[in-house]
Amino acid sequence: MNFTESVRLAFGNLKSNRLRSFLTMLGIIIGISAVITITTIGNSLQKTIAATMRDLGGTNLISASVNCIYPDFETDAEWQAWDPPEMTEDEKLTYERLEQFQEDFSDTVDGVILTQDIGSVGTCVTDDGEAKVRITGATPGILDYMKLQMVCGRDISEEDNRQMKATAVVSDLFVKYACDGKNPIGKQIAIQSEEGAVQKFYVVGVYHYDPVRMGTVQDNTPERDLPTQVMVPYTYAASVNEAQQQESSMGIEYFQIIAKEGADPTQLADDISAYFAEKYYAANNNFEMYCYDMASELGTIDQVLNILTIAISIIAAISLIVGGVGVMNIMLVSVVERTREIGIRKAMGAKNKSIQRQFLTEAVVICLMGGVIGIAIGVINGFVLAKVAAIVLEQYQQEMGAMITLSVSPSFMAIVISVVFSMLIGMIFGSYPAKRAAQMSPIDALRYE
Repeated sequence: MNFTESVRLAFGNLKSNRLRSFLTMLGIIIGISAVITITTIGNSLQKTIAATMRDLGGTNLISASVNCIYPDFETDAEWQAWDPPEMTEDEKLTYERLEQFQEDFSDTVDGVILTQDIGSVGTCVTDDGEAKVRITGATPGILDYMKLQMVCGRDISEEDNRQMKATAVVSDLFVKYACDGKNPIGKQIAIQSEEGAVQKFYVVGVYHYDPVRMGTVQDNTPERDLPTQVMVPYTYAASVNEAQQQESSMGIEYFQIIAKEGADPTQLADDISAYFAEKYYAANNNFEMYCYDMASELGTIDQVLNILTIAISIIAAISLIVGGVGVMNIMLVSVVERTREIGIRKAMGAKNKSIQRQFLTEAVVICLMGGVIGIAIGVINGFVLAKVAAIVLEQYQQEMGAMITLSVSPSFMAIVISVVFSMLIGMIFGSYPAKRAAQMSPIDALRYE
């Protein structure tokens, strides 16, 4: 009897005992479906986190900050007696020095993002209406960084920053209420802060206001009263704040770095820290440049999720052993029930190896079918759970739900391993019943009633 004939007989025996075969498979189905469900959830979480971070521009983003290094004090008296160090003018970071940094790292750095607000919420009144605004100084690329789309005009440019021009990029919501929907490009607007200061700008661009990016999805403020960002050159905002005595004693303390495609953010973060330490803080060890990249955070999250997924999958896989014991039990019953069949086949010349292969094939087929069904159920469970998660996010966390990019991704490796593992269970737990059937005496088998 060849392998094909063994498979055909195995399916025939399964069809003649459908209910018993299904109950035998049930342990395998439950175990495999649990493993696939868990691995699908783990894999989907990893893909969802990665996709969301990419959508928010985070995987190639490095946060940099100038930190003061505090001594290790043993008593409160030492802390109170300590005088914080001061930076010299040569150590303070300026816009020009960050331009030099970007030039030195032109191969790996795509841009440096700086922001600085001017005052609090202000009001812009025109002949066509009025709108609430916040004035934010920014470097070129701020709209790309915030994933905001241009409607018309242009973004803040390097030239605007170098010359501290009074240019501005406003939102389409601003245009709707302050300009009555009319094109504002090239027109001058005046914004008065709550403190009474007035700033005048020429509009050079309009961007689409996105409540998700702006964090106002759950804001119950009427649309007309929502303060939208008016983007102006960073150097202009810095000069206004300096005139208003808001300049930091440490210069620029915090900024964002956008790594170029293909650059390793973690290695780049280390290189940037070393660059500033050598260039500005070598003679003053009281300060350091601390760089934090989101890519390494994502790697840590992936490691934790992998460990949890593997651990829980191993626990779920224990049920496969129970399923394997059930397969062995049913195969032993099947051997007893088919004792006369075994005796007749042996009397007609069937070899022990042929008998053993028949029963072993039947055990493998049972486990393999259970594994396939379990995989299908596990994948379906993963999609159902993802759908439930999407509904929950949409109903209870509108802002976060809109920012999260859900991705359902069954683990192909887990599916392959499950198929192989289910076959191994069939071979391991089917070996003893198959061997027992093969070693049965034909005379005793024919006498069995």
